[in-house]
Amino acid sequence: MNLSRTTKESIKTALAMTIAYGVALSMGWDRPYWAGFAVAFISLSTTGQSFNKASLRMAGSVMGAIVALIVIGLTGQQRWLFILCVSLWCGLCTYMMSGKRHQYFWHVSAFVFVIICVDGGPYPDNVFATAMLRLQETALGIMVYSLVALLLWPNNSRAAMEATALDLINAQTDMFEAYLRLFRGTGDGRPVQPIYAEEMAKFNQFGVLLDAASTDAEDVREVKGLWRDYQSAAGQLTETLQRWQESFSDLQDLALQPLLPGLDVFSTELAARLDAIKQLLENQHTAFTCTEVGLNIDPQALHQVSHFQRAALVASQKQLLQVERLTRQLHGKMRGIRSDEDISEPRIVNTGKPDFLFIPDADRLLASARVMALLWLAFLIVVYIGDFPGGFGFISMSAPIGMALFTAPQMRTSVTYMPAAFGITFGGALYILVMPHLHSFIGLGIMLFAATFFLCQHFSTPQQGLGRAIGLAMLLNLIAVSNQQSYNFLGVANTALMFSLLFLLVNIVSYLPYSPRPERNILRLLQRYFRSADFLLSQPAAGAGSRYAVWREAYHLREIATLPGKIATWASQANAEFLGETSAQQIPAMTASLQALSFRQQELFEVRKLPQSPRLAAALATDMQAWRQQVLTALDILSSDPSQARRLRRVRLDEQLTRVEKRIEKILNEAGSDALEPEYRGNFYRLLGAYRGSSEALLDFAQSCDKVDWTPWYEERFA
Repeated sequence: MNLSRTTKESIKTALAMTIAYGVALSMGWDRPYWAGFAVAFISLSTTGQSFNKASLRMAGSVMGAIVALIVIGLTGQQRWLFILCVSLWCGLCTYMMSGKRHQYFWHVSAFVFVIICVDGGPYPDNVFATAMLRLQETALGIMVYSLVALLLWPNNSRAAMEATALDLINAQTDMFEAYLRLFRGTGDGRPVQPIYAEEMAKFNQFGVLLDAASTDAEDVREVKGLWRDYQSAAGQLTETLQRWQESFSDLQDLALQPLLPGLDVFSTELAARLDAIKQLLENQHTAFTCTEVGLNIDPQALHQVSHFQRAALVASQKQLLQVERLTRQLHGKMRGIRSDEDISEPRIVNTGKPDFLFIPDADRLLASARVMALLWLAFLIVVYIGDFPGGFGFISMSAPIGMALFTAPQMRTSVTYMPAAFGITFGGALYILVMPHLHSFIGLGIMLFAATFFLCQHFSTPQQGLGRAIGLAMLLNLIAVSNQQSYNFLGVANTALMFSLLFLLVNIVSYLPYSPRPERNILRLLQRYFRSADFLLSQPAAGAGSRYAVWREAYHLREIATLPGKIATWASQANAEFLGETSAQQIPAMTASLQALSFRQQELFEVRKLPQSPRLAAALATDMQAWRQQVLTALDILSSDPSQARRLRRVRLDEQLTRVEKRIEKILNEAGSDALEPEYRGNFYRLLGAYRGSSEALLDFAQSCDKVDWTPWYEERFA
């Protein structure tokens, strides 16, 4: 029988669910649905992904159980100290869950901790038994699903990972070719932002599948280090290509062939490397080896262009040379993967970042604060309102749901309503109408298999993953299978009421301290961005001195680098119905211009610290300071209210930019060719290009903002 992959995975999950319940009930264990939860939440599309999630779930359960035993042992009957410790641990787990690695581990650590604490808190004598029961039920579910996944239609992650890697290099090749045409002035002007979005999506998917393939594919695990280096270089290549295209506007009127006589050979070599990487990913034999190529600027032709065009050319040359190093790195790593012959240079790493410092993230802290507030409110409600629906289970459910929603604030809470209602209705119907007629495990097993299979099929797409998890959780929670089964309609009614009140409470907390409306969050994040840019530009060029100053600088640099991505995520949720179709269509252009501004400003803050010619620094000090002050004024306006971008016209940053350009051009021309010492020439042109590029990107952002109707962004509405 030719079954689809979705049907096979649904059968595997349903079979593992049935077996896990059967083993738990035959052993006389209480709460067999804990084993069912493990099966439901670790079942993913490939064996490696499932095993990775299973290991994180088990490790998180152990961590949560250990911390729960410690907290209950220390707090005793001190309820306020108890809830303080519970909220602090959940807040810490929420912060860590918002990071890039092991999110599921921290999520499990928090909700297992809360379950054990809440169940064992009123009865401390039973807390150890509750913790051990939770661990053995989780281990049972993981073991059963792992055996089923290995024996029944095992799905290796290697093919999917390599297919995604091939899609990624194809997208990077398309981006390189499109940018090369624009660089040469032969592009058709069509936006390449969709290519960049596709490239980032493939890169993120590649990372997930690489983790999975490292688990379920022996040949991938043997060269895991090379794959990790390849992943790192691929990510840097994407960012470098984006940085490269930011200098194109200053080179539109230049004939590049005399300036870069080796450009044709250089670009041909890079294209051949990308093509060779594709062939290696497709397991095709290729004898291609990288050829050393350079990209030198002709000094005679360089004297024929303005100093600002020289700055843009130097910036482009720097990015192209970085692309050359990264493509050589990618090809070498792929050769090593395919033939055990790593011929690349040592991995290129980003330097200059103080990784030894803990740099907090304001949005992750906000998510932690909201989870802690939710737990405190849930605790106070249960303690002071008698016979509250769900009792202490209301607290247990608030932790996992709150963490899942508050760490992804762009996702509307309403997306959970329908899956939860469907799960409660479906599970309640089985509990009331079907289960009282079952007299043996055969009937129960058939029902469990059929119900699980139905939910897995109904929520089968990756976009429905949240609905699948909620539906299965509601089903297992409502049927409450045990060896001494009892039936009570009030259980279904209380569960439905409890989750209704919980979602209401989550919605209330989501407004603390800011509105969750996308447009309000975009405005808030824009203000943060420009405050950070203002701070960094106002610092002395020599950089920070004290350790605290280094920490502040690192914090604001990370804000500059990460906020455009966060704003783009919020922008994707903007409601055109309220903001107006024209404004909604302009938001992607605004976020793209902000990303360009971010790259320009990161370059500016980096090159400001490079040594410069003492003679030129003294001659241009007044002009550069005036230019810098105009930019600071513009940043100050935008940091107070981004909708006032039109006020930048009053600042006349463009006119000031033109005056300063002419002044610098005059000084440099009068000083002659010996004004720039050779050791400082490259640094000066990089600084010049960074200042001009940052100013122009700021004006581009202001122009894109000028096309947005900001009035609806500030209007109050209930939606």
